[in-house]
Amino acid sequence: MATVDLYIWKRPAKDGKYPISVRITINRKPSYIMTGQKLDTLDQWDAKKQRVKNSHPNSVRLNNFLLTELAKANDKSLELETKGHASAKEVKTSLKPVEEKLIYFKDVADLYLKDQKALGNYEIYKTEEGRFKRLYAFAKSDKITFKDITPEFLQRFLIFLKQCKTPRYNENTKVKPLSERTITNYLISVRTIYNRAMTAKLASRDDYPFGADGKIAIKLTGSAKIGLEESEIKKIETLDLSEYSEIYRHARNIWLIEFYFAGMRVTDCLLLKWTDFQNGRLYYQMSKNGEHGSVKVPEKAQLIIDYYRDAQFDVNNIHGLVFPFLQELPCIDERMEVRKQIASTVHRLNKAMSTIMELIGSTKNASQHKARHSFAQRAEEKEIHPKVLQKMYRHESILTTMIYQSNFSFKMADNAIDAVLNF
Repeated sequence: MATVDLYIWKRPAKDGKYPISVRITINRKPSYIMTGQKLDTLDQWDAKKQRVKNSHPNSVRLNNFLLTELAKANDKSLELETKGHASAKEVKTSLKPVEEKLIYFKDVADLYLKDQKALGNYEIYKTEEGRFKRLYAFAKSDKITFKDITPEFLQRFLIFLKQCKTPRYNENTKVKPLSERTITNYLISVRTIYNRAMTAKLASRDDYPFGADGKIAIKLTGSAKIGLEESEIKKIETLDLSEYSEIYRHARNIWLIEFYFAGMRVTDCLLLKWTDFQNGRLYYQMSKNGEHGSVKVPEKAQLIIDYYRDAQFDVNNIHGLVFPFLQELPCIDERMEVRKQIASTVHRLNKAMSTIMELIGSTKNASQHKARHSFAQRAEEKEIHPKVLQKMYRHESILTTMIYQSNFSFKMADNAIDAVLNF
């Protein structure tokens, strides 16, 4: 049978005060649980009544606390005894509060980055890694708990981001402020990690800083999607690059192939194989969503394809790729290495396209992704039906296609302005 009582230590602690503990005795073997409470002198303790004397300034509150601790110990000892033999040490251990490990934002963020790396998502991995580093720089520490990430913390982070600049790649690169969409993407990254933490029950929904009613609301703002005009595309097609290095011809050819094949993404373009071309058509699987599809090979595209078929770019091309940029990789099934090489290649191609745009006298951005925007803009001008475009873009929903095409729909607005101002 367990005996539970309060016990005051006769020997003072280092601070000169006398600790009060709960004493559990089973089979004459005592075990002590410190309550964290102390008395200035032994005279303040009534050993017979097991309580703090009224002479203590906080006797009522202190006695109530001690009675609660005593009741907990009694309940636990009875509970364990009904389940079988229990020692005083077991009762003490069961009453000890479990120390919760402090979970930091970085703990969950690092697991997320590890997942992206394992999936081979190089672009996501590098982008998110950079965003988290900037978050830690703002906080001046990577020891941020989820409770630390309050609406007020995020408001200050927003102000910090608005003062940041884009990284400078070389001396010719302009250093400019982060765009509103980029800043929003930082908040989305933080929210992604917070959501993962809540799913894993590592963060409380009560502390969630995103949403309405005084919290941080994330509003997606669309970036301007500007394609190239017909005249600009023609100039790119006919530009004499014979005096320029090979990278410029590759950049133009890949950009045009993307444009000719309904705005094909550059990743899919660089991974094109000779076996993807059958009976005058291109068959390939879109890497972004895994959708399969087929489009005819336009005459203009065929000329470029024939150029690469006839050239010596495919020497030792063990992967059967059309374009030469990934041929040196030992395996194109290693997604992380492939995406890393593609990112490096796209940077070179975009840099070359920037020079090409200068040569044709245009100040527009003609990155590889702009080939997709240029096709969409031409499709809108030619009033191609959204259902047709949905199939070409391989969108699951027609709504996605219509929203995307709306970025390039200016005709009705232009006509409205003319109608209003025609007086």
